[in-house]
Amino acid sequence: MKKGKKMQNSSFWRYQAVYIEHISDKNEKTREYSICEVYLNKKEKLYAWTESIAMYPHGESFSELCGDLKFMYDDTKKWKPVAFNSLCVGMKFKKRTNKH
Repeated sequence: MKKGKKMQNSSFWRYQAVYIEHISDKNEKTREYSICEVYLNKKEKLYAWTESIAMYPHGESFSELCGDLKFMYDDTKKWKPVAFNSLCVGMKFKKRTNKH
């Protein structure tokens, strides 16, 4: 299935920036960011996501690899990151206002 195409039940998928929080030995909070795939229904509500917190770009050719990287970048810049452990069925994502 190619990115951007609808699936049989009018749902679609895209990449989503997610993070997990860590507490350091000095009791400081830090975040580690990565990308997962999210599956949304026609109302753009989450109904599934990848089990792994981190997806990696791939393709059957160099061109496909570059295309996958572009999709990841574009989706990451468009949507606000969320905590991976906050993902739940029915949630909606917020768009970023500042693209940088």
